[in-house]
Amino acid sequence: MRRVLVVGALLAAVLPLAAVPQADAAPRHRERVVPCSRGLVALTFDDGPSVTVTPRLVRLLQRERVPATFFMIGQHVDAHPEVARMVARAGFAIGNHTWAHEDLTTRTPKQIRTSIRATHQALLRAGIAPTSFARPPYGAMDDQVRRVLVGIGYTPVLWTIDPRDWAGASTPLIETRVLGAVRRHRTNVVLQHDGVTNSPATLRAMSTEIRTLRRRGFCFAGLDAAGQPTPPVPVASVRPDERRVAEGGRVGLTVRLDRPTSRPTTVRLTAEGRLSTDVVRFRVGETSARVSLRLPQDDADLHAARSSVGVSGGTGIQPSAPVRLHVVDDDPAPVVSLGDAEVDASPLLPTQVDVPVRLDRTTDHDVEVVGHSSLGRVETVVPAGSQEAVLVFTVPVGTPRDEVQEVRVRVPGAAPATVVVRPPAQTRAEAVRSALATVRWPVVTLPSLF
Repeated sequence: MRRVLVVGALLAAVLPLAAVPQADAAPRHRERVVPCSRGLVALTFDDGPSVTVTPRLVRLLQRERVPATFFMIGQHVDAHPEVARMVARAGFAIGNHTWAHEDLTTRTPKQIRTSIRATHQALLRAGIAPTSFARPPYGAMDDQVRRVLVGIGYTPVLWTIDPRDWAGASTPLIETRVLGAVRRHRTNVVLQHDGVTNSPATLRAMSTEIRTLRRRGFCFAGLDAAGQPTPPVPVASVRPDERRVAEGGRVGLTVRLDRPTSRPTTVRLTAEGRLSTDVVRFRVGETSARVSLRLPQDDADLHAARSSVGVSGGTGIQPSAPVRLHVVDDDPAPVVSLGDAEVDASPLLPTQVDVPVRLDRTTDHDVEVVGHSSLGRVETVVPAGSQEAVLVFTVPVGTPRDEVQEVRVRVPGAAPATVVVRPPAQTRAEAVRSALATVRWPVVTLPSLF
């Protein structure tokens, strides 16, 4: 009987401990926690802006890459519009916290609308595009307050965690209250303050709160249109192992998300070549994956080839700009060949003769060809995309007594061509008489003078 009582006492002592939810507890020392796997935490700050605390808080959140929503009081915005602008320019959402921190349950519908609209106008005067979020001071909201806020286009936003930092709590106590209240896979909207007397203590608590919650596997989130924490939307990018890649070669690619998120995501890739996969799937908390790309092989001589790889879409991500690759061409330069030509020399004027030039393949750039012969040095250009051109040589004036000449034309890397130059059949005088004989002289009729 005594043994049964002892066992029962032990069970009574152990079972309450086992019933305590462990989801929000710190992970064991050796336990690996996947980032963002335990849920979302949305940070919100009330009663600002403050010239002393708000700028320091914004810099800390930017450094830690943590989103947040600031619910501002209209009077404070009017007093310090430059601080409110700084919050907005840093990318943080700004909500409406009434004009003078009034308990809206004690106001008429007209007074509620006046307070909210006055704060909205103060934000606009400060150059800010506010959200449609409104937070009633003290969380004081009844059916009338909700109807009025919704009726003028606002979404009421309250909180799930209040560390009572406004009531003079110390920094360690604020940390303990926040960290002890966050629950995994629940709605965690934390209320803290950047515009009250005790806000410096809140500011000092932020680093520990952020670091600890991340270590426990929580993800920081902004608010969606309904005022609920929404998973982060990371920017997806692609980075090649090297920017210069041989034609037909393979290059490794790192597909990266700039932050973890709490839901599975996909990244769709596009590239000029063959990818090992064009859809990369990330599980919760993953931020990096590896794929490979094989560049196309061709037989064209490319002068300055470029290829690109980038993110074309996906789910739960924002795409980034594509990356350009320099393709190192491995094809040899086109082979130049020459054609033979024949020409009769003229007894009167120098004569031109065309020597055909041909490439064995097209290129994406102009190819300069230089020909050398006893007739001189001649240049020509085969245009990009073409395979043919001519070298134009000039044959000097000849006489019937000249012998037939075979002029060799040489181009580096090509077999020589032969230009056969035959002497003219007429002397210079004969050619002149022959030319004059073919001239049709005009008939001139003189008018009669008498």
